[in-house]
Amino acid sequence: MNFRIFILIFIFSISCDSPKSNYTPKSSGNINTLTVVMENSIWESSVGDVVRESFASEFLGLPQQEPIFSLKQMPFEAFSGFTRESRNILLIKKSNKVNFALEKDKYARPQSIAIITGPSDEVIEEKIKLNKEKIISEIKKNEIKEKQRRIKISRLEENDLSSLLSIDLIMPSAYKIFKKGTDKIIWIQRDTDKGTVNILAYELSESSFLKTNTLKSIIKLRDSIGKVFIPGRNKGSYMVTEEAYEPYVKKTKVGGKEAVETRGTWELKNDFMAGPFLNYIIKDKENKRTLVLEGFVFSPSSKKRDLIFELEAVFRSLKIYKKKDN
Repeated sequence: MNFRIFILIFIFSISCDSPKSNYTPKSSGNINTLTVVMENSIWESSVGDVVRESFASEFLGLPQQEPIFSLKQMPFEAFSGFTRESRNILLIKKSNKVNFALEKDKYARPQSIAIITGPSDEVIEEKIKLNKEKIISEIKKNEIKEKQRRIKISRLEENDLSSLLSIDLIMPSAYKIFKKGTDKIIWIQRDTDKGTVNILAYELSESSFLKTNTLKSIIKLRDSIGKVFIPGRNKGSYMVTEEAYEPYVKKTKVGGKEAVETRGTWELKNDFMAGPFLNYIIKDKENKRTLVLEGFVFSPSSKKRDLIFELEAVFRSLKIYKKKDN
């Protein structure tokens, strides 16, 4: 008995003496929030202006201006304890050493930390401008993964996408099938406090990818789908691409496939409803088709950045399966 007690005491003492540095807490913070750690005097100077211009610039494709990231600034003396567990951190400090570095999971997991140092405002500002795209890309990648992780906690299991289009998307369980067409097109929707978030998925011929990778052809495609599948409240009204604001188009990859991304705003013809949309036209060689994923938001008098970001996280979870009839 005494020997057993000795062993238990020994094990307990070993565990108490073991360093706790191996433990990394979970990171925290709202999606698309960036904690900026710099002295208040620098934040209020031209350096702070460059930080705001770089990381709180306009999020593209929204009807009202919203920033890429919501910035939360604090001085170094406040950067301790819980505040170090922020998921995205930008550290800027005056130093004789000129430096830019990206670090991962230093104080929490997952975590991205960008560090910029320099001897003067001018040097620091130049470092920010040179590296802002790297920082934005890293944070956005981190946030997409985090949003997908949160969605997986309560994801929609049955959505008919697999049987209809041989694809899978990770989406919140609040989404419900709203409408299905006769030609392999599906509309999935969830309610918000002030409106709805919507997903469309459908396929086109393989050759359609080359025919729909210009802005003019993308608008033509969107408007044709809106006319036959997305009616408005009034008779003769339907969704079209808003003419007042030219959409943003770029090449990207979704689900490992070549794709074209379009961001812009929609409106209802012969009605008074509008909002932002996000569209991906995807080249699916294996299944000899073009796959289209589109999300659009209707949420009047409310912020829409995070709703569009949710749609992007859903679309970037895309998995494509080989169709049985190929």
